[in-house]
Amino acid sequence: MMIFKQLFQPKWQHKDAVVRLQAIQKLNDNSILEQVASKDIDTNVRKQALEQLNSLSCWDHAMQHDSDVKIQKLALEKVKQLLFSSDSVLSVSEKQQYLQDCQNTALLEDFVRRGDDDNLRLTLLNKLNKNNLNYDLAIRDGNESIALACAERIDDTKQLEKIAQKAKHLKVQQWASAKLDELKAAAEKPELVRKQTSLILSKLLALKDKSDYLQVKNDGSALVEQWQQLQGELVCLPEEEQQTLVDKYQQIESKYSNNLTALETVYTQAQAEKLAAERQQKIIEQVSNAIAKIQSQVALAIESNGDSELDAIVKSIADAKQLLSEDHIGGRETENLFRQLNQIEHNAAHLPEFAEQVAQATRALTQLHQWQLPETLDQVDQAQSQFNQWFEEWKTLKRQMLFALPESLQESSQSLIKSWKDSLKDFSHKQNSAIKQLKGQMRELDRLIQAGRYNVALGLFRKISEGVEGLTAHSYSKIEREHQRLNEQVNNLEEWKSYIGLPRKRELLAEIEAMAEQTLDDVHARAKQVKFARHNWRLLGNTDCDENKQLNQAFDLAIEQAFAPCREKFAELEAQRATNLQARNQLVEEVQACAEAFAANADYAELAKHLPRLQNDWNKAGSVERSEYNQVSQAFFAAIKPLRQKLNQFYTDNAEQKRQLIVKAQKYAQEQEVAQASEALKQLQQQWKNIGFAGAQVENKLWAEFRAINDGVFNQKQADYQAEKDKQQHAYESVKEQIDQLVLDLEKANLEQCYSQIDKLKAISLAECSPNQAKRLDKLLSQAISSYQQKIAQLKQQAQADNLQQWLTNLEAYVVEGQLDEAGLNSLPANIIHAIELAQNSQQSADISEQRRDITIRMEIVSGVETPAEDASRKMEIQVQLLSEKLNEGETQSTLDLLKKWLSLGAIQTQDKALFARVSKAMQAELQPA
Repeated sequence: MMIFKQLFQPKWQHKDAVVRLQAIQKLNDNSILEQVASKDIDTNVRKQALEQLNSLSCWDHAMQHDSDVKIQKLALEKVKQLLFSSDSVLSVSEKQQYLQDCQNTALLEDFVRRGDDDNLRLTLLNKLNKNNLNYDLAIRDGNESIALACAERIDDTKQLEKIAQKAKHLKVQQWASAKLDELKAAAEKPELVRKQTSLILSKLLALKDKSDYLQVKNDGSALVEQWQQLQGELVCLPEEEQQTLVDKYQQIESKYSNNLTALETVYTQAQAEKLAAERQQKIIEQVSNAIAKIQSQVALAIESNGDSELDAIVKSIADAKQLLSEDHIGGRETENLFRQLNQIEHNAAHLPEFAEQVAQATRALTQLHQWQLPETLDQVDQAQSQFNQWFEEWKTLKRQMLFALPESLQESSQSLIKSWKDSLKDFSHKQNSAIKQLKGQMRELDRLIQAGRYNVALGLFRKISEGVEGLTAHSYSKIEREHQRLNEQVNNLEEWKSYIGLPRKRELLAEIEAMAEQTLDDVHARAKQVKFARHNWRLLGNTDCDENKQLNQAFDLAIEQAFAPCREKFAELEAQRATNLQARNQLVEEVQACAEAFAANADYAELAKHLPRLQNDWNKAGSVERSEYNQVSQAFFAAIKPLRQKLNQFYTDNAEQKRQLIVKAQKYAQEQEVAQASEALKQLQQQWKNIGFAGAQVENKLWAEFRAINDGVFNQKQADYQAEKDKQQHAYESVKEQIDQLVLDLEKANLEQCYSQIDKLKAISLAECSPNQAKRLDKLLSQAISSYQQKIAQLKQQAQADNLQQWLTNLEAYVVEGQLDEAGLNSLPANIIHAIELAQNSQQSADISEQRRDITIRMEIVSGVETPAEDASRKMEIQVQLLSEKLNEGETQSTLDLLKKWLSLGAIQTQDKALFARVSKAMQAELQPA
């Protein structure tokens, strides 16, 4: 029988775990140790075999396949120790090979974090390619190369910003900052390229409407070159947009080329015309100079009184004509030059006549020079007439000249004539000013006469008469008629003065007497009326008659009565002005006290509080006497002005400081990351408060500008916060969805899938979630992992139950038939096989069946299975024995130990077969969940 082949097996296969444990400690055969480590049913035996082997492959196999959780954990730690320890027996190639083949992401990630082989860490980083791992190592890893390599795998802007702030290595921070700038530039590049292309195309299109050939050519060439340089940048745009821009450029460039060709034709023609015009102008200048030279030759011929220069003059004229004929444009100026040359050529034959004309001109100038310039008004008219007649004769003589006067004679004439004109002009200006003033006075005299202001009119006429005496006869003739008319009117006024004045005085006296009897309502209006009445009374003048004297006395009395109430009111006002003066003096003292207080404590807040009040009280203090007001006003403003200047300077300084804060705020907003900018702006806000008021004119404006910058940054921060919150929420929902799906997969998962799902749950990263979300998700993960662990326990228990059922079936065949084939024997646990082997070797005793009955009852008691009624009394006895054994030894044998003992007693008897059914029931009952 097959069973007898197993009778003399080695001790490492002994049914007793203690024996096996002692046996394997002496083993050196790794193949046997590997077999024990993977198949022995006892945890301690497997653990001892693994520790003796201490190989990476064995620990890895136990970590993945051993049924005991403790051994799995131990194996994981041993694998880590072999991988991470600096004195590990593993070579670099062995570590590298294992890690490259390993699928345990948690272990790989742990090595990446803790390993000492940087090259291998980089290899595993490439294998894992986990963003959260890269992000974490980029910030925290102590190796700069690893940190930089991890940073280079990150493209998320938010993570790069945090790396730029928090990375352990400066080089990593700098790389992250540069990467952010690169990403920002790349994000902005399409829009920038669009703007540049749009600007180039717009400018190129605008050139088709311009007419300046050189500008269009130069600007167009520059724009075409810019387009060619920019074409390489178009790749950042969608292909369809690239093609659209290229097509648009080709259309616009075609229009530009057509316009440039047309402008070039016009420009070439214009340049030819310009050269011709310049040539003409040059010829005209040369001919004009030649004519001036000919004039000089003529003057020289006159002075030498000979004909030797005539030939030279004729030749010069011919040369000038020849030069002028080279002008192919012509025109009025050229014709005039030809005309002058022909005239000079004609006149050249009459040089003796021209000499006589020069002599006449010389005599005329000598005559003018001999005359005396006017020095008094009496001499002006005669000198003016004499000069005017001479000047007309001089102009006639010049018109008759065959040639221009010699230069020396021309300069002398101009100087002499100018001196006469200047002298006469000075007298003429004074006379004209006097005439203008007299005409104005005459108009005023007419108005005064029409208004009835005769006394004033008479006085003005006397001034006019004095002014007339200062005029020359010629000047007086200009106003003589008007002066004679006014003289007649003034003579008539003298006659009518007495006739008109007395009735008007009677009327005015009656008005004043009526005024004196009226109740005083407005003192200032009454005083004004009195003053106006006095003025009118004086204008009426006096006449030598008794009635006029009586009217004057009555007027003085009435005007005094009318003004009497005003005197009383003015006295009251004087008292009020005195009170106002005291109030203003008090304000001066308060300002001075304020100045002393400010000098002591320099409290600008108090100064800003008091100055407006003091100024307002000053404005409301009321009127005082003008002479006294000037004095107190000077004192007040002398005291308050320095304070106001200091306060204004304080406001100016504050405004400047706040402008500097605005500049800083703009810089922070433009150059810094939003979080940093917001913190910096909070500090600036506190500084703004500490600076103080900057004056009513600029404070609100500065604050509005400063607040706009702050609002922009904080709004962006809020938007970023919301975006981050949305990202976290999205990550939370994604992770929760993963967890929920894995939980749903629990029901159908087998043992291997359960382990795989647990690895997936452990590999889930919560880095992108908020702390609260991570806390909730971590709880869900723990619950899910716990559920899978419970499922693993259930599956293992079910597997044990199935296994038990299988080998119980084989045992049942052994018990019933007395033998077992090799396959059935190998399916049994080693300790059961060992028990069978003992049974085969043991001596047969008569009480074997009774012993087995007692063991069966013990198994029923331990497993809680009901014992048949016929064995009830024996059960009680055995229960007492079990209780005694437990009290003495502290433990009770398990059903498996009892089964091994049941089998090892000896060969199976016929009566034992019925007992085995009870044994099988007890074994199955113990494996059922409680």
